[in-house]
Order: sequence, then C-alpha cells, then structure tokens
Amino acid sequence: MNPRKLAVIGAGPVGAILTAHLCSQGHPVFLVDSWKEHIEQIRSEGLRITGRENILVRPAHLYGSIEALAEVVPDFVFICTKACDLDNVLGAFREDLTSRAVFVSVQNGIDTEQVLGKRIGLARVLRAVITYGGVLVGPGEIRETFFNPPNYLGWLDERGKDCCREIAELMSAAGLTTEATPEIRKYVWKKAILNSCTMAPAAVTGMNMQEVIDFPPTGQLVELLLQESIATAAACGFDFGPGFDEYVKEFNKRAGPHRPSMLVDLEKRRRTENAFVIRRIAEYAEQKGIPAPVHRTLANIIDALEKRGLELDGSNASAKQHKS
Repeated sequence: MNPRKLAVIGAGPVGAILTAHLCSQGHPVFLVDSWKEHIEQIRSEGLRITGRENILVRPAHLYGSIEALAEVVPDFVFICTKACDLDNVLGAFREDLTSRAVFVSVQNGIDTEQVLGKRIGLARVLRAVITYGGVLVGPGEIRETFFNPPNYLGWLDERGKDCCREIAELMSAAGLTTEATPEIRKYVWKKAILNSCTMAPAAVTGMNMQEVIDFPPTGQLVELLLQESIATAAACGFDFGPGFDEYVKEFNKRAGPHRPSMLVDLEKRRRTENAFVIRRIAEYAEQKGIPAPVHRTLANIIDALEKRGLELDGSNASAKQHKS
C-alpha cells in the first residue's frame, strides 16, 4: 500500500498509539496537539509507547495548531480529541482542508460523526470505535494498557465505503486490527453502554469503577442505567440480544479500580463528554418514549458540576492574574 499523508489531531493515548503504529509502517504522519511540552518532548526524544508493547517513533511533522494542516492537506484526518472539543476542532478547520480530506471521528460518545457530517458532508466522514486504550505517563510517553481487537470503522454514506475499507486495511497493516462495517452505529451504542453505566456514578461520587460496583447504593444506579440504556438502544434499532446485561457487568468488573475520564475531567475542572454520552442517551430515550430518569438526573448533575468547576477555575485564573 502506498504511503498516505495522514494527520492525527490529539496526541492523548488514542491518538498517540495510532500515530506510533502508522509511523512504524512508514506513513507520513502530521501530529497536532496543543500541549506544547508534549509536542516538544516528542520532537526532541520521539514518541514512546510502553506497556503492552514498546514502540519509539519520531513523527516528522509536529504542529501545535490545526490551522497548520491547511498547508499540507492530508489525505485522511483522524480526530482523536475528546468529543467535547469537537466544536473547537471544527472552528479551526479551513475550507481547503474540509473540501479535500477524509475525516475519521476517533472519539467517545454518540453522534460525533453526525456533527462532523453537518459541516463537512457525510461522504467524507467516517466513524471509528476504538478497542485499545492507554494512559499518559508524561510528555512524550503513553502506556498502552489493553487492546481487544478488532477496532471498527464505518461509513456514513455509500460514497465513503472505499475510503473506509482502505483506512481499515491501513490500520490493520500497522498492527491495529480494524474491521470495516456498514453497522458502525451499533458498535458506537455498544461502547457507549459499556462506558456510561459506571462512568456517570463515578463522575458524581468521586469513586472508581470498582468502588461504584461494590457499594450497593451506587451498584443499584449502575443496574438502572444499564437497563435504561439497553432499552433505549433497542428502541433505536440496536438489539444486543439476551445476556448482554450480564456481559456488560462482567466487562466492568474486569476494569478494577479504573477512574473514568469523566471523573478525571470534573476533578481537573475541564469540560466533559457528558453531552455525547449520558445526556445523549437521555435525549434518545425521550425521543423514543423510553423512561430514562436516571440518565436525565445524572446528566443534569454532571452538567452542574462541570459548570461549577469551570467557574471556579476561571475565578482562580483571574485571581492569579490580578495578584501578579
């Protein structure tokens, strides 16, 4: 396969692991991240992946802003930021980029690809569901913690089918086995259900996943969230069959004392992906006439916690600026 010009926006665990694998296959990768120390460490020492595998690559093209991509116009652009940052990403795209490249949403949550499609057009937007993960060790280093292949990649419009299959082959050849599928939304919903039933209680209580499951009152919340989300998915046309609830429970038990990203975001007073996960499930439930009071309640609480955190962070920043 001839090397393609590839851009990866976001050098967190998902984007960095993807970049390392693509670079190892000789593809020119244009890596974009706004964290200056991270980019400078990669520039000087390379991008290091440890844990499940050990990879050290030196991406030839490193940028601190998305606007720089307009100079190169990649063939494929992988958006690996948090879903809540999608509006900022879209705001930085220039027309010469959006009119020529194919974009892949590599993000958590429901309907991120639809947001992209409204701006770019469905024919040049693809959606990925990633089944690997890791943690940021420090600038320039990611520890890969798991990969449960395959990843899934789907098209939104028949005109995107060939590109979808090409990218799936490209990722598979780079060691990230990926399956092209016309049923990508089913996999999107499955991952959302797996994540949301423990993510929301953890976010509002400060507990890790194991604590949420083991403590009876929060364990009851997990059960209620799970049943609401499964019923909503079924009403949307995604039936995962008998025994799926038990599969989800076992999956989450294996996570151990993991701290979901939504909890970490609230603690660090950052925006969360609530709008694309908990709140989005509540919205679909209401559209389909499915009772989902627990999703709606927790979505509202998470929004309130996020708002308060952002206000406090802004107040502290203003106080520091005034003091200096």
